[in-house]
Amino acid sequence: MRIERHQVGEAAVSAARADFVHRIEGQAHSMSRGGRMATYEWQLLAEEYLDYLGALSVEMPDLDAPEAAAVLKDATEAAAGAVAYAAYHPHVPFQIMLPYANFGMSYDPGDADDANGTVTPGEWIDAFCLAILSDKASWHGEAFRFACRAFGEIAPGTPSAELVKGFTAQVIGVTDDDADHSPTPREKLAAVDAALDRIRRRGEERGPDLLDRPHAVGLRTLRALAAGDREAFDSGLAALLLHQSVLPGPGARPHTLLPLLPLALAALAYRSLGWTPAVDTDYLPHALVTGFETPARGSAASAATAVRTRSPPWPPGPWSSTGRHRPSPGTRTSGHASRRTPEKP
Repeated sequence: MRIERHQVGEAAVSAARADFVHRIEGQAHSMSRGGRMATYEWQLLAEEYLDYLGALSVEMPDLDAPEAAAVLKDATEAAAGAVAYAAYHPHVPFQIMLPYANFGMSYDPGDADDANGTVTPGEWIDAFCLAILSDKASWHGEAFRFACRAFGEIAPGTPSAELVKGFTAQVIGVTDDDADHSPTPREKLAAVDAALDRIRRRGEERGPDLLDRPHAVGLRTLRALAAGDREAFDSGLAALLLHQSVLPGPGARPHTLLPLLPLALAALAYRSLGWTPAVDTDYLPHALVTGFETPARGSAASAATAVRTRSPPWPPGPWSSTGRHRPSPGTRTSGHASRRTPEKP
């Protein structure tokens, strides 16, 4: 089955690519001079990276290039940085680093009146999908767990909130904050089923179309992956991509060429079970699905280790029991931007 991508105007593609290296660095430092960067600023930077990545995919559909890998890394850190701000500030110190943009910012505990950062379930999902693509879901897992606690007031059965619960169960391995053990595959599947049941019950009150919304379809597709149901997974992934192909209208931005939810689901399927997408489409660049896999990196299963494990990919630092490196004691870093030597892609 072939699904063609929607069209994005040539002017929008050119604008997203024009002098991007200097433009994104200048934008980040300009934001930092305007005061403490909160969730909005980090999300805005993440969108700029994704627009550039989408524009690159017009000329390079597979995105199999070091430039694309470096841009994806920064997009992930910016989006996850917004989640970290919502999760930690003003109580816990943390850092956000964007190597491609030669930029970073550290935060110390501050005044609670300054805690003006929140993320919606939809924003959480986008950031989490990026973390999956970058094999950083577990590394940022603590921030994702803390940030989603704010969704407790959202009505049960809301598709976006239920997909958040499905992702935390299936990918991070958290079904109950009070649990003293890692959930088994059966318990993860049960958590996803419970989330789907809540959507069905809410749909009985609000209308059956609730089950057809993209986040509900995404949750069903995640459930198929957890159950090893290849046919249902392929069907759900195709439904998400077909929805994307007809949604954007004139003036669509380049980032819409890379739909994060189906991309993340395809990546999970490939890296955990070796399932290649049954759909032939440029919406799913090969490098993003495989994690920029090359023969030197080994099998798809080994490339997914960071996504499937709850532990960080390296030992915790001396000042963090979770492995998240904190600013050194005594360093004045609250809301402080720093220039860093960028890592080579």
